[in-house]
Amino acid sequence: MELICFNLLTWVLLLGLFLIEEIVQPLGFSTYTISSTKKAGLHAYGSEGKLSHYVNSRSAIDASLKQSYSFYAGFDGTTGLQASGAYIFRPSGTYPIGSQKQITRVYKNKEHAEVEFTVGLIPIGDGVGKEIATKISTTIKSNQTFYTDSNGRDFIERIRDYRADWDLEVNQPIAGNYYPINLGIYLKDEKSELSVLVDRSVGGSSIVDGELELMLHRLLYDDGKGVAKAINEAVCVGNDCRGLAISISFYY
Repeated sequence: MELICFNLLTWVLLLGLFLIEEIVQPLGFSTYTISSTKKAGLHAYGSEGKLSHYVNSRSAIDASLKQSYSFYAGFDGTTGLQASGAYIFRPSGTYPIGSQKQITRVYKNKEHAEVEFTVGLIPIGDGVGKEIATKISTTIKSNQTFYTDSNGRDFIERIRDYRADWDLEVNQPIAGNYYPINLGIYLKDEKSELSVLVDRSVGGSSIVDGELELMLHRLLYDDGKGVAKAINEAVCVGNDCRGLAISISFYY
């Protein structure tokens, strides 16, 4: 397929392909030939648009990774246990999300990938609160250690199930290891590092060695901690109401 660009000053987004275009003079044009491939520059990605392999000959890095989506079912508070809500993250279980699609963009002469996807519409008819997360799994031997930003100013070392100032009694192994992320999160070993930058404030963690996790969207009951309102924004068409969808990007 050929794409002809007339007087294009910035970029073209077509069929999930992102092209950076140099300035074209008035009445000028550039012609591109677009072909289908599963390899793009230093990266490889699968049929669902997820990055699966990273090769960089300049830094001698050859790494496989896996991205997946899942959701945490939140406690609803009806059994006497604290509900998961605006201020409280209290999952009752985690469940994989099946088929997903996303756009993964790679740029010429750049060593990172940009991921764009939409979360939602989240079903609310079953009465179960849902907290959607994505996980990026690698073979990095992170030894329970990862790093999150401190309000975008610096990065702080986090050690899973550990606090430097007191002996931690682990009652919430997931929620107790989640931290706010305004800029990014990363983990590393002696050979490799995986960094993820976000486009908005989210929660994040490394629940499993070599794996980063980002909380993307939440749809929950009121947790009784002051807001007096559930997180249940919905999009309604007639009488059909479904949980709000949002578009998100991150970079790694």
